[in-house]
Amino acid sequence: MKKITQALLFLLIVPFLTSCDSMVESQIKKNMKKRQEQQAALLSSEKIQVFLLGSGGPMPNETRDTTAFAVIAGGEFIMVDVGPGIVKNMNLLNLPAGKISALFLTHFHSDHISDMGELDFMTWAQGRDKKLDVYGPKGVKQVVDGYNMAYGLDAGYRTAHHTEEWMPSKNSGMVTHTLNITDPAEAVLFFDRNGLKAWVFIVDHSPIDPAVGYRFEYRGNVVVISGDTVKTPTLSKFARNADLFFCEALHKEMVMTISRVAKEMNNPLLSRQMRDVTDYHMTPVEAAEVAREAGVKKLVLVHVVPPIESYFAKRMYLAGTNDVFDGEIILGEDMSTFELDPK
Repeated sequence: MKKITQALLFLLIVPFLTSCDSMVESQIKKNMKKRQEQQAALLSSEKIQVFLLGSGGPMPNETRDTTAFAVIAGGEFIMVDVGPGIVKNMNLLNLPAGKISALFLTHFHSDHISDMGELDFMTWAQGRDKKLDVYGPKGVKQVVDGYNMAYGLDAGYRTAHHTEEWMPSKNSGMVTHTLNITDPAEAVLFFDRNGLKAWVFIVDHSPIDPAVGYRFEYRGNVVVISGDTVKTPTLSKFARNADLFFCEALHKEMVMTISRVAKEMNNPLLSRQMRDVTDYHMTPVEAAEVAREAGVKKLVLVHVVPPIESYFAKRMYLAGTNDVFDGEIILGEDMSTFELDPK
């Protein structure tokens, strides 16, 4: 009787397990097809699309990764900065990593570069067919050479495991393009491909020198990324008539409160660090002033410091911005998407 029962159970369970395997396989195929279609649609779209992969600064928090962007237009896919957590967010948004065109860097603080090795590897592993082009101001070669060296062993392991046919060593690693700006009052066109143009311009993030921002133009639309900077006389010129202006902003009063409390709590190092960071960033109100002076249509505040999360903190952070700029003001959030139709 026991053997009969076992045989009956076997006859019942095997078809069930087979059915489960079939369902799993079907779901995997469905997900893969959906991802492929989404990526193809991004690259073939007539719009310029901007993905805010991170909206915060280096302070640890649960809701804001470090500020970084993906710009997709005309079949080109540009990353701007790549700090901790950004490659993960790129993959979560199902961006076409294997088709990446280039990485643009604004400067070399750790919260803007620390995922470079992962970006190089993950885009190579997803089919990138050449080395990754990296553009940035003077000093970019030192940074790229360091990451190429640090990830060199890993790249060799991947090729040895998967073979040259599937992980060709000639496509791993990054190539440097140093952006030289001789006149800080002028932006320099350095990228012009499939209708997408990009200019680089100098900003003031002293003592970080040089630091830059970027202006993109595609089919009548303008997208400007300020980079980390104080308010300068030229920034409104470089952001002129932007449809989207992504501008960094630090709330000085809130940061100074952290500094004061840290000192009271016998943490002089944190107190000094918080005090120091207030002298090389803009405030939200200053960002709104630049937006007004530049005649931009939509201002998106990024590099949000401190990493505000509550409703009341957000109100404090934005206080006064609407008094100086009557356009749309958005407090940037991770994984946000912005699309502009051709004009």
